[in-house]
Amino acid sequence: MALQDALLEIGSDDEVTVDGESLDVADILRAQPTPDNCGVEVTTCARQSGWCATRARVLRTRTLRVRDGAATAKHLTQLSKRLSPDAPHKVLVVVNPAGGTGRAQKVFERDVAPVFYAANIEADVVVTKAQGDAMERCRVVAAAPQVTYDGVVVVGGDGTLSEVVRGLADGASTLADPEQRLRSIRVAHCPGGTGNACHASVASAGGDVIGSAVDVAYNVARGFSCSMGLVRYEFGERRPPFISFLAMEWGLVADVDLGSEGFRWLGALRTTLAAIWYILRLKRHRATLSWLPCTQPARKGGLFAPSRLPPLGAPLPPPWRTERRDATYQLMMACNVSHVDETTPMAPAAGLDDGAIHLVFTRLRPGFLARVDLIDGFLKLDGGKHIHKRSFQSHRCRALRLVPAADDDSRTGLDGEAVPSGAIQAEIFPGALRVFCAAPLAAARTAVSPPERAA
Repeated sequence: MALQDALLEIGSDDEVTVDGESLDVADILRAQPTPDNCGVEVTTCARQSGWCATRARVLRTRTLRVRDGAATAKHLTQLSKRLSPDAPHKVLVVVNPAGGTGRAQKVFERDVAPVFYAANIEADVVVTKAQGDAMERCRVVAAAPQVTYDGVVVVGGDGTLSEVVRGLADGASTLADPEQRLRSIRVAHCPGGTGNACHASVASAGGDVIGSAVDVAYNVARGFSCSMGLVRYEFGERRPPFISFLAMEWGLVADVDLGSEGFRWLGALRTTLAAIWYILRLKRHRATLSWLPCTQPARKGGLFAPSRLPPLGAPLPPPWRTERRDATYQLMMACNVSHVDETTPMAPAAGLDDGAIHLVFTRLRPGFLARVDLIDGFLKLDGGKHIHKRSFQSHRCRALRLVPAADDDSRTGLDGEAVPSGAIQAEIFPGALRVFCAAPLAAARTAVSPPERAA
């Protein structure tokens, strides 16, 4: 439609035409008049088109000739803002330059910062220097009497995001309404590490391009968000509970992830080579695995309340299910999101807030063909087709318990961080966190309280 019509209302196609060029209002981040007021500089963040395009968004500024640059810029800005009532004014950006192959700083400067500048978002940038920096900073942010940031943007890997989430949860726990405070600070994950599982899961669910930090920055600029569940892991008296956004890994996957820590400089190749090595060895692990099926919806709330699970070591009542005691496994993962890295949807059916932990495990059956089936499942991980192999089992559950055998030397990891081996149990808490996401996903989100605005 023509610009004069667009000044009154947004059409059904949400487009305006300026100087003969059609613009999607949702793509417009900034509009300002030229010095002579005979044109308008429009900055957009639109998806590429064409048969060879990647579909990732690209930031672009162009000058369009109009009669009144100031009036046109004002109206375009108003139209754009009407689509983004929850756009953030100020965010905390946490950059981990040591994550993965060390590209996080470049990703922020090249892909994220220009989008924030165009969208007029104030960003306080923290570059971490040591493990725990992100957690401590976010603990202070969440514990403040008033919210000072509309969100936290992580440019790094899953380990950095884990620190941010746990720091926010720890800080919020000091307040009268910790659950509301935690939900009020939205979180975004820009791919800057090795795995980038949260980014991949959010991008996949919303139709964004996995690996595109510009897509993430655009979603932040627009203020689109949805709810996401968190999982609380308990260790009895061994250590305090662990708030997880990603997954628990045990057995083969933990060996691949934790056993290759010293080779992070290899990037994605690190996990590929480690996986080949450990699959060829195919070590077996023994444990007793139990889970609470999703026969009823998980109860919302309670992340900061005392545990609702039976104490570790206590019998589990019906309808809990238990596999054979000290059964033999190759791997076990308890996934809160679909992806465990940018290319591996370990739990392809998992939603961001579906109220379930997606339990995936393998038990080697006797015979040569069974071993072939297992290895074929490993080869199909990248496409998510492993779920259809006989060697892989998948269950949706509200809670779980894993008790390794006394003589088992398996590794256990939470969100990529090694934790002491031993009995562990977990429960899902739907809607505990809010994450920036694409517009289609935000439109279908579960209704949540509006975010507190930054002071």
